[in-house]
Amino acid sequence: MYITLLSIFREAYMSTKEKEETRAKIMAAAKEEFSEYGFEKASLRRICSKAGCTTGAIYFFFKDKDELFCEIVNHVLIPVQTAVAEHILKDKENSSHILVESDFEHEIALADKLVDILYSHREEAMILLTKSAGSSLENAPDMIIAELEKEYGELATVYARQEGKKVDEYMVHWLSHLHVEAYIHLVTHEEDVKAAKKRTRKIMLFLVRGWLDCILM
Repeated sequence: MYITLLSIFREAYMSTKEKEETRAKIMAAAKEEFSEYGFEKASLRRICSKAGCTTGAIYFFFKDKDELFCEIVNHVLIPVQTAVAEHILKDKENSSHILVESDFEHEIALADKLVDILYSHREEAMILLTKSAGSSLENAPDMIIAELEKEYGELATVYARQEGKKVDEYMVHWLSHLHVEAYIHLVTHEEDVKAAKKRTRKIMLFLVRGWLDCILM
């Protein structure tokens, strides 16, 4: 413990440039470690060895292994959440004419944006989706599904009012699941971003038509 504290104090007196370089090395080493071993089996000692720093250096920048893991995968998770939130906000602002066939290109724009995010940070996406067991973000897909279900449920209520019908809550839940799972399957199975974008057109066509045809009863 004494050695660790000395290490932490030593990191505190590094120059700004040295801190940035050390942090970058830790992040690169941690990404490699989590990718190979997953969160549960990842070792901070191995990360330190790869980064060429002390354990104290990690604790200077990060509270624990989980915070380090979150820092890495948030490079993909936060942009995805932001893109979805902005898209839903636009849907709500235009709720007077939501969910018509002409909105397909609006959905494709979101799909392309999500593919760009996922594939520009594909390693982080793979870590989050396949290596996060035991971390605070192991249920990240379920968190996104729950948020989608809430927001889509509100939009469906507006749509139902327009059509004089009721919302089929089961289908809203199911389609929210399907929406997220479609992207998970895509990024974990398709390596080429151009092919991924091509596939999303059919995926979104299926989802939009499913939404239009199945969320009301």
